[in-house]
Amino acid sequence: MENRKIFKCFISSPGDCNEERDNCIKVIEEISLGFAKHFGIGLETFMWEYDVLPDMGRNGQDIIDEYIKKSNYDVFIGIMKNRFGHPTKKAGSGTEHEFKDALERKKTDLNGLPRIIFFFGKESVDPDKFDFEQYQKVKTFKSDISSEGLYVDYDGIENFELKLKQNLELFVKENTIIANAEKLGSEIDIILKRLENDLEESLKTYNEKTPVWIEPIISSKREIPNNPNKNFENKVEIESIIKNPYDIIIKAPSEFGLTSLAHFIKLEAYKQGKIFFYVDSKKTKKHKIVNQIKSEVENYYFTNSDKIDCILLDSVCLEENGIMQMIKNVCDEFNNIPLIILNTIDNTFFLKSQDDDKVEIKRSFASLYLLPLPQTELRKIVTVYSKNKSIAEDYNVLLDKVAKDLETLNMHRTSKNCISILRASHKIGSEYSPINRTKLLETILNSIFEEYEIPTFHSKKPDVKDCTFVLGYLCELLVLKNDFYFKEDFFKEKINEFCKSSLIELDVNYLISLLIDNSILSKTSTDYLYFRNAYWVFYFIAHRMNMSPKFLEDIYKDKKYIDYPEIIEFYTGIDRNKSDALKVLNNDLDETLKIVRDKVKFPDNINPFKSISWNPDVPQLEKEQEKLKENVISSGLPDEVKDKYADKHYNQIRPYNQIINSVLRDYSFLVLMRQITATARALRNSDFVDVNLRKEVLDKIIQAWNEINKLLIILHPLLADKGNVAFEGAKFELNEDDFNFDDPIQKRLAVLLAVPTNVVKFFKDDLFSSKMGPLLIDKAISETNTLLKHEIMILLIAERPNNWYKTVDDYIVSLDKNSFFLSDVLITLNFNKNYKATEQSESRLIELLAQKCRAKHIFQKNNPDPGLINRARKL
Repeated sequence: MENRKIFKCFISSPGDCNEERDNCIKVIEEISLGFAKHFGIGLETFMWEYDVLPDMGRNGQDIIDEYIKKSNYDVFIGIMKNRFGHPTKKAGSGTEHEFKDALERKKTDLNGLPRIIFFFGKESVDPDKFDFEQYQKVKTFKSDISSEGLYVDYDGIENFELKLKQNLELFVKENTIIANAEKLGSEIDIILKRLENDLEESLKTYNEKTPVWIEPIISSKREIPNNPNKNFENKVEIESIIKNPYDIIIKAPSEFGLTSLAHFIKLEAYKQGKIFFYVDSKKTKKHKIVNQIKSEVENYYFTNSDKIDCILLDSVCLEENGIMQMIKNVCDEFNNIPLIILNTIDNTFFLKSQDDDKVEIKRSFASLYLLPLPQTELRKIVTVYSKNKSIAEDYNVLLDKVAKDLETLNMHRTSKNCISILRASHKIGSEYSPINRTKLLETILNSIFEEYEIPTFHSKKPDVKDCTFVLGYLCELLVLKNDFYFKEDFFKEKINEFCKSSLIELDVNYLISLLIDNSILSKTSTDYLYFRNAYWVFYFIAHRMNMSPKFLEDIYKDKKYIDYPEIIEFYTGIDRNKSDALKVLNNDLDETLKIVRDKVKFPDNINPFKSISWNPDVPQLEKEQEKLKENVISSGLPDEVKDKYADKHYNQIRPYNQIINSVLRDYSFLVLMRQITATARALRNSDFVDVNLRKEVLDKIIQAWNEINKLLIILHPLLADKGNVAFEGAKFELNEDDFNFDDPIQKRLAVLLAVPTNVVKFFKDDLFSSKMGPLLIDKAISETNTLLKHEIMILLIAERPNNWYKTVDDYIVSLDKNSFFLSDVLITLNFNKNYKATEQSESRLIELLAQKCRAKHIFQKNNPDPGLINRARKL
């Protein structure tokens, strides 16, 4: 049990010092939870309004005096500004009365307590409300007590907080029983400075500090809400983790701020008297981590490892070679210390995994997740950044630009990505337009080269295009050897050789310093360099593809874009006119489609939605499943799936992962899905390519969607009963909150009906941009497959490009009055009206179409007029 000596602080002031009184509570609590803890001391407040029991029949000041005497407080904190207060029996005001009592106590106390700290503040007041008589009494009182000792002047509430904190920390040092209090105080100052510097360094984006700390949203739920305003519903407070640390894995994609979160937690923990020790797995020799923790905690915190309250293990990719053994070593050695793992979940591009199945970690970790920032948090970053950079553009206009750019570029709403957009926008000015991520990174790279200076380098600053050219060559070497870690000597040797053969003069030392200082390159504990973010590798590879026909041919031949769609995204984004990419991808996708269709043999006419009505029931579902059964029996699916499908009453109890794995692995569905992603990103970045080729590619992508449709339609009972369908590390998974049915048949029906919306969700972010609008509308109008046409319409409703309204309106008119497709359009419209529409005009259009759907169904009219729509609205 914690054993601390407690000192009580009595706060006395007239009625115009309420803000100061509130701040006293805050400062005293902070010091007691943090600084004072290190000295074995606790501080408590005593205030008459909270700690005195009211009574009647006696003078109010007498009641207060009685409780003050009983409290036997140790520190008297007096505060006055412009008011002196009301007189009592013993003095001119309650505060003067309480000050005199404190003075009397002090004269007779052997320990010289209470310590009396009196503050006099300056404050501007409304002349009409200024009480000159009260102010004169304050001046007289201040003059009178000057003979009794020292008082403290302050100017403003922030200055008051600072001076109160300084004085209370001095009191703590003077009253601790711990030896060498001055040395301990000095160590605390050093540690706090280190912690603050670590956090500040982690907040840098390309050597530019994030202008304001934005607390990440830690959620207990993995699912990301469609509505960002719901991000806070399952929020886990950082304060609760610090107060009661436990074994946690906090998961997030790269750029979400896991590292800055870790540094923030360890700083706040230390302020509360706790030691949360931080370890970066990338900068640690995995087999020596235990010894490193023990030695570094002594150097960093001036204490030994048994004082650690929690360990923070950062930069963890669970697929990385040796990482599970590293975690096990930490868990075994520090078996009573909670471990928080910061897990980057999408940064496995460079990793060489190993079989860690034999590593057994005897701890249970709770999983938490970082969520994207809602617009309220983006606003804070935009506002402060604008002020710091003196950007004249209106904050709201700039905020809207940042939010839309992040959406256009399919980038997560994180602090770092927000700063990247702002930086690019600020550098280019009014001409800035978020064409694609290639252009964004090009702008960032240009600004880095423009601003970066090292005084010791006297040679000419390298040209950014030369550097992009040579770094493309370096990344080609890394791709060819399939190893993305390299020594500095390798970097210098290969770049110098390439420069010499290419007749380019370039200061390689300057280049490598720039890349490291701007966090484009990082170092491991063994001094190996690596690109901190995979997108820089993709960016430089793309430029190499653009410069080297042979390398481009190798990428196409080996189909590396299937594993890394970003390569094609960045390549096509260079000039948005890479017809070669679209031709190759179109042919490759066609080949995969033929393989899938030939092996799986799903008939193209599988489309139960055509026969499902507005409000489908179980008999309808069973009827459609009977039809599906015939298709399954004649398909190329494994016998195990056929047998299970033939029995409509089967209950999925045993896992079928291996069966489903074989389906997708043997029948190239994983390859197909990745090709859809790569081809869609290439098409999105190819608005200058011949329109007929673009139409052909879009048609092939939509055909590929249909194969995913058929797969999910066939396997929806498995997905409903088991909750997920896994394949080669990826899986379709149900959000059980959306499918909370007791009846398994009803649940299967709901899963089946959700197929079109979810297929659109899978791929729309890869495919859509505002420039894709005309192409998608053209496809929506011409498509003859009713399910695919419906999915394109769902996409148009979700993204609303120019002319979307007429296209969707015509579609609604064309649908059957009692069809599933009409009811699904209504559901999609209502969802977008409630959660996705940001402008009032958009909301009105969506609402009008929604009411048209209802009127069409209710009144059984193909194209209901405004009168019928208004009647439907009133029902």
